[in-house]
Amino acid sequence: MDDRLMKLRTMIDPFVHVHKGTILQESLPGLRDSLVFLRPTELQKALLEIASKAKSFFQEVCWVSLISIHPSLVAEEEMFSAYKSEIQKTESTTDAGVKTKFVTKLIWLADALGERVLVFSEFLDPLVFIKQKLQSQFSWNEGREVLYMDGKLDENQRQYSIRSFNDESSEAKVLLASQKACSEGINLIGASRVVLLDTAWNPSVERQAISRAYRLGQKKVVHVYRLITSGTVEVQKYASQTQKDRISQLIFSPTDGPTYHSETSKIVSEDKVFEALVDDKSLNPIFEKIIHQPKASDLIDTFDFTDLKR
Repeated sequence: MDDRLMKLRTMIDPFVHVHKGTILQESLPGLRDSLVFLRPTELQKALLEIASKAKSFFQEVCWVSLISIHPSLVAEEEMFSAYKSEIQKTESTTDAGVKTKFVTKLIWLADALGERVLVFSEFLDPLVFIKQKLQSQFSWNEGREVLYMDGKLDENQRQYSIRSFNDESSEAKVLLASQKACSEGINLIGASRVVLLDTAWNPSVERQAISRAYRLGQKKVVHVYRLITSGTVEVQKYASQTQKDRISQLIFSPTDGPTYHSETSKIVSEDKVFEALVDDKSLNPIFEKIIHQPKASDLIDTFDFTDLKR
């Protein structure tokens, strides 16, 4: 180990206590973390190319997140007016957006096994869009099969959604939630599958989101799916997040392990629902790369950390 790193560890050791959270490993069935790189459709590629020319980086990040979920989410943006007619043709189909296609199929298969899905996004429009698609495609109702939660909900509505989602006797199948509104202090152990639709710059934001389901009281293995659209700024965002995690590991943990809950979760090697998704001939082409239980060494090989310019 580098002498400077050892010196830093020695300096902070009297002041910093690192909670390993081993009680989770001892008490919970386990956690399986999957990093899923998805290929955008041809229309998405065209729109993503336009988004890369946005005047501000913040605007690019927002547009990339929306387009990656479904093209119709940018239908009213003047920047994409050249493709307006093509975008409008896709509004009624989930297949036009790789992330929407993945999520709806995952929810359908999970429900067949009696499992519930928790879907997080940093943006509200994708959550509302997916909610509407689930209602129309599966004839589900909001407040019964489909639950929705953002920062605008009052306390009574929020508590109702939480109780309903965690109640095994309820008809709830999926909870669509804003990361900012639901990332801390909420118990959502009704979910055994967690989908992160977009990538946050701060790794702790995603940890908090996952920890809504992976916490004491959980009776099932929790499967996490981090969705990244290949060839976009989302790859850069996750690379930056990985680099931050790696630095944290170097300072606080001496071993190379999974980037999330490396010392707090049992390793799970099987996911029949995900295997069914990959084997589905209509879905298989959207998968570019899949990394299960990613280790820091795997991600160093995947990302070029010398090219993190923004």
